[in-house]
Amino acid sequence: MDVIRKTLEVIRQLVNQYMQNLDRRGDDWVALTNAVNQDGTVNDSAQDKIIMGLYNITRENVISTYVPTRQGVDSFAIVQPPIYIDLHIVFMANFSGRNYSDGLAAISRLIAYFQQMPWFNQANAPDLDPEIDKITMEFANLTPSEVNYVVGMLGVNYLPSVFYKLRMLPFASTAMQARTYPARGGSVSEAPDNPVVS
Repeated sequence: MDVIRKTLEVIRQLVNQYMQNLDRRGDDWVALTNAVNQDGTVNDSAQDKIIMGLYNITRENVISTYVPTRQGVDSFAIVQPPIYIDLHIVFMANFSGRNYSDGLAAISRLIAYFQQMPWFNQANAPDLDPEIDKITMEFANLTPSEVNYVVGMLGVNYLPSVFYKLRMLPFASTAMQARTYPARGGSVSEAPDNPVVS
């Protein structure tokens, strides 16, 4: 399951299409990559682009109405309830010199896009994983000290940046933990202690 990579790539493609419609260029406006390589060298492929990066993953605390059983032919399968996670995303305008103002324009367009499209589902983003019902992009307010910490953690000097929280990304396994059987009279007998894992 590569739901994180696939979801971020779908978002990147949608933002890039929007920005290309406003100002077409030969390559992508947005790159899902690091500003610097692991050895500290500059990532040349990220020059003059909006860098989209993931800087934190947290669990979403939601009240679930999830039903832990799924009906089979003659029994019910018990599966673990899904968890929902939030992805903390930074968009950095990696433009310098005479192109610096182009980066500010690109950041403005990106903010405008998410103002118009604050959520995604199968209707407006059909390439999302079918398990995703709806995800949202929330503008995140970081203090200057928090921004300094994040960009330092990413190994870069400050770049014009905007931060978002992508909420409610589901992780749901279909692996069966146990099996229950309908009992006579309509009740369901409890599963044995040893789970049956598919």
